[in-house]
Formats: sequence, structure tokens, C-alpha cells
Amino acid sequence: MISKLDDVQIAYYSSDTREVRPTQTWAEQAVGAEYLKEKTQEFLRHEKGSKVETSWWMQLHNQTGGVHTEQVQVGCALSSQAPRDLRYQYAYDGRDFISFDAQTGTWVAAVQPAFAPKQRWETGKSYTQYVQQFLQYECLGTLRSLVQRGRAVLEQQVPPKVSVSRRDAPDSSITLSCHVRGFYPRPIHLSWVRDREDILVETGSSGILPNADGTYYTQSSLEISPQQDGHCYACRVEHSSLEEPVLVWAPGKKGPLPPGVLAAIVLAGLVLAGAVGAGVVLWRRKSAGNSWSPWSRDVGRSGEWGGPASPR
Repeated sequence: MISKLDDVQIAYYSSDTREVRPTQTWAEQAVGAEYLKEKTQEFLRHEKGSKVETSWWMQLHNQTGGVHTEQVQVGCALSSQAPRDLRYQYAYDGRDFISFDAQTGTWVAAVQPAFAPKQRWETGKSYTQYVQQFLQYECLGTLRSLVQRGRAVLEQQVPPKVSVSRRDAPDSSITLSCHVRGFYPRPIHLSWVRDREDILVETGSSGILPNADGTYYTQSSLEISPQQDGHCYACRVEHSSLEEPVLVWAPGKKGPLPPGVLAAIVLAGLVLAGAVGAGVVLWRRKSAGNSWSPWSRDVGRSGEWGGPASPR
């Protein structure tokens, strides 16, 4: 079992530890030691019960052996202190099996074999009543306590670090990749912009992935053709930690320098070479005993940076 508040892990239970253990000090303080003991006993019972349920569900699927998995997702949410999204749902072998509808107080079978537990739980009522009470009271009450105690952690804002790379493939295709690292909270929006105007649809995404430090990482890619390479592309990032969206421009095509830039570099090189040559000539004439006193101080400076025989 893993327990999370938003995207922060706050507790876990495993068959190895056989104990509910908090992972956040503020979460432990919010619920108290007695509550953790109660949850430990509850999960011990659930661990035994899940083995019985899994055997029953194997029979419902006409399975006699193999490794099979039962998963349970339980949760609730608050929006302006109003409850919403009450969830108590089961999955079997990675697929939806049966879920509880908190509004109607009934179970919804996702597949044909799930109609058997639906009928049993709705007829017996005790388990259904437990689930409804848990969602409406315990889950929401615990959530309010956790939010109150962990507000500083839950409301922290960590801005993303953004970089854009370019890969030119042998087949002339071009892939631009936007790397967005180290942001919190999880929600983020990436888009591609061409020439500051057009919004483009990404051609690939890693999804939003967790980092070990609790922050998140995502990557978006855009493929362009050689004919589209004459435009300017940028990755646009929107996140709650940013006052305004960030634009990071993609590197351009690596190739020969434009004629204007090349001419400017050549001209600058000629000017620099002329200045160095003048410094050398003046230094030599001074060294030969020429009495050009107005130049003596400047010649010394020329020798320091351009002459072949610096006086240092």
C-alpha cells in the first residue's frame, strides 16, 4: 500500500514490514499514533482477505493457476472544502473490475465476472455501508487534517529548468526536444511556437515523470522537415511557479556562416592584423634607436599584446 496526498507520498504498508509507516513527519503528526495503529490492523485484515478475494475472482474468470493481481484504489478530494471524486475501485490483473458509486450507493461492474461481487455486496450491505461511511467521513476528515498540517509542503512552488536540443538525422529529418526538469507541483503545459506566432502540436512526449527528490520531469519533441528549417522554433512552458510563460528557442541549423557574417569576420580580421602589424613595425623602429618619443608609450603597449618581442 502507498498513501499519497496530491503527489506527495505520506505512508506505506508492505507484507515485509506488516506495519503502516509514515514517510512525512507532518503527516504522522496530523493523524496521530493511534490512527496509524488502527490502519495497521486494518491492512493486516485486508492482506488476508485479498488472498480469498483473488481466489474467488480467479474462479469467476475460469482460471485455475498462474499469478494474478488484485489492486484497490481508494481516494477522495476537496475543492473549496467541498467533497468530490470519492473513489473506491478494484482492478484485477491490471484491468478495471468493479467500483463504488458514492452518489447512488451501488457497485458498478466493469466486466461480466464482476456482477457476482456486485450482487453479494449490495445484498449483504455491510461492506457497502462500510465503504460509504469510510469515503464520506474518514477519508474526508483525514484529508482535511493532512492539508492543514502539510500546507507549507503542498503549496511550495519550484520553477522548471528548460533547455531545447536539436538532432539532425542522416535521413535529413530534424527533431527538436524540449527538456523541462525539476518543477513542482506536477501540472505543467508545454507547447511549440514557430516564429512567435504559430502554435504547433508536439509529435512526442515522455509524459510527466517523477524525480527522486519529489520534483518532476517531462520532455516534448517536435519533428520538422528540412523545408521547415528556415523558421525559428521555441518551446513554451507554462507552470504555476512562473509569473508568465517561458520561451526557450531551439538551436538553428549548423552550417556555413551567412555571407554578411562571414564578410564582417574577414573585415575584423584584416583590421586586427593591420593593428598588430603596425605595432610590430613601431616596436622594431624604436628598438633600432629611432627617436620617435611621442610613440614610445603606445609602442610599449602594442608590444605587450601584438609584438613578437614583448618587453616584460
